[in-house]
Amino acid sequence: MSDSTETTTQDISHSATRAPAWVWQGPGEPETLEQSEVDIGAPGDDEVLVATRAIGLNPVDWKFMAMDSELWQAGQIPGVDASGEVIACGANVRHVSPGDRIAVHTTLAGPGTFSKRLRVPARAVMRLPVTLGFNDAAAFPCPALTAWLAIDKLPVKTGRRLLITGASGSVGRWLIQLARQRNFHVIGVASEKRHADLKALGADETLADAEQLDAPVFAVIDTVNGDHAHKMTRHLGANGHIVCIQDRLEQAAAPAFDRAISQHEVALGALHWAGDDEDWARLVEAGEGLLEAIADGSMNQPAPCIEPFTALPSCLAELKSGERRALKFVITANE
Repeated sequence: MSDSTETTTQDISHSATRAPAWVWQGPGEPETLEQSEVDIGAPGDDEVLVATRAIGLNPVDWKFMAMDSELWQAGQIPGVDASGEVIACGANVRHVSPGDRIAVHTTLAGPGTFSKRLRVPARAVMRLPVTLGFNDAAAFPCPALTAWLAIDKLPVKTGRRLLITGASGSVGRWLIQLARQRNFHVIGVASEKRHADLKALGADETLADAEQLDAPVFAVIDTVNGDHAHKMTRHLGANGHIVCIQDRLEQAAAPAFDRAISQHEVALGALHWAGDDEDWARLVEAGEGLLEAIADGSMNQPAPCIEPFTALPSCLAELKSGERRALKFVITANE
């Protein structure tokens, strides 16, 4: 009997909500995760229960693992990205049904995605194109949706110069493609060995260092950190924009009534804490459109490095250390 035969919260057996998971017992390194059999519980009225098929690893996973946050208690399941098949839906869920193939970026408050069963907010669920595999879908949410939120901060100004730092990373590659869709003049900053790849994605110019710029830019999207972003503001012209993906600017980018710089920060978690249904509907619509674009080949997502469920902690440690230069790790969760 397949998972998709279960359709309502009343019909869910206890065994359907139990599964192996990697759990967090306190602040530490990825290797301190412990595998355990957990019961994540039946979905609430606005949640769905999902049979996990693949898990996407992200820097936020190891960063949050090291923190002592009030959000997490011992036994927490980390992880924010995954793909799978819907098993059951809460009473208020209408846009997905049992048997649907989905991807999701879930809340850090959990329960998270490092589990073979997921209980996630239904409004964060994106349906998959028929031709898109679970591994590619699991690699998608965090980098692609972060890039979409970042580019959405900027007013569309055809032909204006947009500088993207860290352009060869997962988020940066999405930013280049999304910026080209909006007809910006895209300048990607990355090591020279990545320049050909960035040009193939649509970058108009590539630089090894932003100091090589020959004129001010309309906007900068910085994927490095807050200090780096502040340094990049020197390259902005009048009424320019700085968008921070890592960290934020803790001080004004320019004196008052000087260049009138607009400062932006990006955090997917903000939607989980403060987003309304309209915010989520807009993000999910964009996400499903980008998933279709991957499936039909009109947008590019690098093939992820695929590893088994048992390797999750070691892969997360490699992501943190950078020992293996994979753009994305995906963990399979097939039963």
